[in-house]
Amino acid sequence: MSRTKMVCLIAGAAACWCGSAMAQSDQSRAYSSEALANAEGQTSMLASPAVRGPEFHGQIQFRYIWNSRDEPSPADDDDSTIGFQTRRTKISVEGEIADGWGYYIQGAFDFDGGSFGLSDAFVTYQADEAWQLKWGQFKLPFMREELVSSTKQLAVDRSIADEVFNQGYSQGFQAAYKADSFRFMGAFSDGFNTANTDFNNGGEADFALTARFEYLGAGEWDKMDDFTSWKSAPFSWLLGGAVHWQSGGETFATADVDILTATADASFEGNGWNAFVAAVWRNADVAGASEDLDDFGFTAQAGIFASDNWEVFGRMSAVCPDSDVSGAGTFWELAVGFNYYVVPESHAAKFTVDLCAWPNATTDNRLVGGGNTGIGLLADSGDPQWALRGQFQLLF
Repeated sequence: MSRTKMVCLIAGAAACWCGSAMAQSDQSRAYSSEALANAEGQTSMLASPAVRGPEFHGQIQFRYIWNSRDEPSPADDDDSTIGFQTRRTKISVEGEIADGWGYYIQGAFDFDGGSFGLSDAFVTYQADEAWQLKWGQFKLPFMREELVSSTKQLAVDRSIADEVFNQGYSQGFQAAYKADSFRFMGAFSDGFNTANTDFNNGGEADFALTARFEYLGAGEWDKMDDFTSWKSAPFSWLLGGAVHWQSGGETFATADVDILTATADASFEGNGWNAFVAAVWRNADVAGASEDLDDFGFTAQAGIFASDNWEVFGRMSAVCPDSDVSGAGTFWELAVGFNYYVVPESHAAKFTVDLCAWPNATTDNRLVGGGNTGIGLLADSGDPQWALRGQFQLLF
């Protein structure tokens, strides 16, 4: 082969390789852009019209926290604690095995130690457009702030009131009914915060009943699954309330405690603005105690978009223990911050920064005495305490 032909052959091969690489690069950029714009989901292969999935999803919330506590000892020493935290790393799979029959499984890596644990594991049956049955492990239908996904919160994390009073995960059965303007959910379970427990676990209740009712005054149901209202969104409002009762002590190993708790909330969303208020009450009747304990909590928050990508917000929350026992001081939380949405109208990739202040010492309140590192709160005997929290969220 002549030198000229060899040079032409090499040049042609190089041109083909470069063209292929550029095409793949453009395709990768297009795919990445589409993945972000599609927000929180990707669809997999469909085996038949009656079968969907499995669809795999993931969540990463990565934070930097700067916490400052003014401890009384040693005197005048401002103690700062700073560092990174992988607050949430979750993997989930969902789909349908037949028309109306669905499943959802989600696991999470612990942010302190990295152990992997089960969060959700339930089966659903959609009997018709109105009725749905669910059984397995899931969050009970109680506090709205807890029911709104951690991927769709306004601040870096949920409020102190939710952290103290929330229902967490449980194992049980739920029936739900949804109409155009109202929906109802009722559950029979092992009780609040009983995830991954065996049937003879002493931490469970003998039985627990939960009921939640919501009234949609304006808007659409799927627009109320977060606390944010995009600038293009119409006016919507939602009222909700729930009651929960659980009892123990009548079967082997369970604690002799009866808990009755109730909550009420209101959500408002408009053209680029949102507001949310909620209150919760809990009565605990512990065998052998001289009297019942009545504790309260409330939260109020609001946000508004400054542009398609930038949203500012503020929140106030409080935990009020029973005043008849020690550690009854009210614990306040104040927070201000902003969200930057990488893709407008999508939670798939966003930056959140907020400044959270707790004016009271945790040791003065029996419900938050040990702090909560998940929200950046550390135990302290002095006041005030504050935390600057920055987070990046990615959903895929």
